[in-house]
Amino acid sequence: MACCFLSSIQAPVQAAIRPAMWLPGIRNLHSHKETWQSEATAPDSLKSLLSALEKVKVDSPYWRKHKVNKVDEERYRVQIFTYTRAEWLDVVEIEFRPGQTEGSEAETASFSSGLFPTLVPLCFVLNTVLFFVPFLDMDYNKKRLDALREAMDVPVSVFNQ
Repeated sequence: MACCFLSSIQAPVQAAIRPAMWLPGIRNLHSHKETWQSEATAPDSLKSLLSALEKVKVDSPYWRKHKVNKVDEERYRVQIFTYTRAEWLDVVEIEFRPGQTEGSEAETASFSSGLFPTLVPLCFVLNTVLFFVPFLDMDYNKKRLDALREAMDVPVSVFNQ
């Protein structure tokens, strides 16, 4: 399912400035970070992640509306825009790297980008002005990473949260 036209235009700006992530204490209310470990190599893990997106689109309510915004196959990095029903923009960023001994590790982050949804005209301006207002994500960001990790066809475990 695609996002609305206004959201598709405003999302890259909102994701770049990400005002909801500016204050350390408040950003913890609507973000989640994990470090993943896998026995698969970084390129294989990235391929598995991209194929898992189609599976979670069907199986998980947290992935119904998403767009793969950037894929860097040289750095094994991906940025995904996910939208709630009301078009709030959450951003998922995952970067794989070779593991310390074998396999690969990934730094993962999923966060809400602002207080106002991207279907509100000039939401990035409103979100910038009101960056200090706390709000909760109802654990969507954690659940989104959990669903994606479980859908991957290579074994992935959480190293730390």
